Amino acid sequence: MVMGTFKTITLLAAATFALLAVEAAAAPTEFGGLFTKAADMPLGAKTSRFDYQSLDPSTGRLAVSKMGSGKLLIFDTRRQTLISELSGFPKVTGVLMVPELKKIYASVPGAGLGASLSVALGMTGLSKGSGAVAILDSASLKEIARLPAGVFPDGIAYDPKDKRIFVTDEMGGGLTVIGADSDKLIGRVDAGGEVGNVQYDTISRRIYAPVQSRDELIAVDPATLKVAARYKLDGCRHPHGLRIADSTAIGYVACDENDRLLAVDLASGRISADLPIGHDPDVLAADPGIKRLYIASESGMMSVIDTGDAAKPMALGDVMVGKDAHSVAVDPATHHLFLPLRDLDGNAAMRILTPILPR
Repeated sequence: MVMGTFKTITLLAAATFALLAVEAAAAPTEFGGLFTKAADMPLGAKTSRFDYQSLDPSTGRLAVSKMGSGKLLIFDTRRQTLISELSGFPKVTGVLMVPELKKIYASVPGAGLGASLSVALGMTGLSKGSGAVAILDSASLKEIARLPAGVFPDGIAYDPKDKRIFVTDEMGGGLTVIGADSDKLIGRVDAGGEVGNVQYDTISRRIYAPVQSRDELIAVDPATLKVAARYKLDGCRHPHGLRIADSTAIGYVACDENDRLLAVDLASGRISADLPIGHDPDVLAADPGIKRLYIASESGMMSVIDTGDAAKPMALGDVMVGKDAHSVAVDPATHHLFLPLRDLDGNAAMRILTPILPR
């Protein structure tokens, strides 16, 4: 009887171990074999839309635009918990944390409370609004200043050499320029059309932004505030997303009307690669340590790109990461990806993914 019991327990244990092994092997297929899910953490009440995110690697704090609710969230990536929910904004689109300045910049489109409550996406009704940029102290989270920034402020970039902040005015067709030390307006750059995201390149020391209504990428001289170059993006319709590869002077432009990713030589404007990506791409994020680029899309698909050769990126696959998960941020220390979900079982949530790397 004892021997039979022992055999039964042994068989049950073996079966359980085999089942767990099968489950462990199958788990990665939930995200196309590219990721495993680390967690889904609460982000308060559900909302109509999230937008940009920005990480301070020195503190692990992630600023998250809860656009549809007019709130700016601060999420602790180390403890994986929401630590602050700041209100007082009609909408919040772009956000940028600048650790060396100890400041957070947030784009605030403005058209009054009515438009904020009635417009989910935050676009309609804002063409005559008064947009602004809110500047906050990153330690106290207190607002330092709020400056006018055109019609629909969106993407934000920092030029550390000239100590200037550049904010795209998507519907106003320009870039607002702010003094990083003075917290005052310096000027405005006329882009000649609707502007998408914006990035600073450390090699050319220029500001780059896609002009989506003209299918162009412009280079701006941060000192003179003049457009120094215009590059035609052949094969791209409505370029919006932009990411510049570290120390390469290669820009990645996402075209949201025909679902393409272009690799562009920032010195010449030459297109060195053209890849298909997930439908309706929006936010791009990079993990330079593992040479990966992530493109989050309005469709919830995320494209994963190998950037080992920056000029010749290679597609690793597209994977559904969550409904409407069009915003992504990366922690380069842990390689975790952060994707805010507007409605997960009735509440907003932060989906945290871990990439599966080759052995």
